[in-house]
Amino acid sequence: MTENMIEIKQADRNNFCETSMDSFDRFQEVHNVWRIENGRFVLNFHPFTETWSPEQRRKKAGEILSGRYITFCAFDKDAVVGEIMLIPELNENRLIIDSFHVSREFRRCGIGRRLVETVADYARSRGASALYASCCSAEETIDFYKAMGFRLSEHPIPSCVEDEPFDIQMECKLYQVP
Repeated sequence: MTENMIEIKQADRNNFCETSMDSFDRFQEVHNVWRIENGRFVLNFHPFTETWSPEQRRKKAGEILSGRYITFCAFDKDAVVGEIMLIPELNENRLIIDSFHVSREFRRCGIGRRLVETVADYARSRGASALYASCCSAEETIDFYKAMGFRLSEHPIPSCVEDEPFDIQMECKLYQVP
């Protein structure tokens, strides 16, 4: 698989259906997590795994098809190998990333970067000044977001903090491309 074979498209009923996530591999084995202590990132050993059952994959497909989100998917032929979902309403001039995953065998291939760049362009076109994400605290996840230019949010969204108290609230300022 090369990154060039992957196509990023906005998901709609022409390219996405209820079974589109059936082969998606959400599995992630986490060893370390980031926590914020006294305003600083601290790495803690806290092993766990995350995965999606067939029912959870179908639920995610249903969310994508619901019309409540703007979703971009990475396609390897017809298979969805990545997804990033935005809540379409601006929140303090930020667009919120509600969901973002790359299938296990396609990680570290530049797909996540391409998905974030795609939604950053989309957000700019909507007049947003930043992307916001309530990020899983897994070491690899936070390291990815940092590499993409995300920093701790100075104005966390209270409902995101309440929904996922161990998540790290981050945002990335969007600068207009000349």
